[in-house]
This record gives sequence, structure tokens and C-alpha cells, in this order.
Amino acid sequence: MIAMPSQQQYSRQYAVDLLKRLGYRELADEAMLELPDPVDAHRLEAWCAQHGLSYATLVSRMGGSP
Repeated sequence: MIAMPSQQQYSRQYAVDLLKRLGYRELADEAMLELPDPVDAHRLEAWCAQHGLSYATLVSRMGGSP
């Protein structure tokens, strides 16, 4: 059996705080209402795309690479 790597997860609050620091206060409010806690990277990427935000930018600000 081959084990699949686990998907990166973030706390919802971490994503909300990051959006606020990036100047997306309205999106941060929406994220607090719409995102699960914790939120996996795939779900966060889809949520960002729905709101016209580049997930790559968000990940870069998190200190990672897409």
C-alpha cells in the first residue's frame, strides 16, 4: 500500500489574519464565515479562486511555495 502525503492544513484564523494583513478585510470577514477550521490547501485554493484572489500570492505570504 502506498501512503499519500497529507494535504497541508491551516487554521481558519491564520488564513483570516493573513487576508487582513494583505488588505483584504472584506474577504477576511467572508473567510471567517465560509471556510472550515482547519482548511486544507486545496479548499483554500478553490475559495481564493472564487473570490478573484491568487492562491500563489497567499501561499507566498505564508512563507511557502505553491
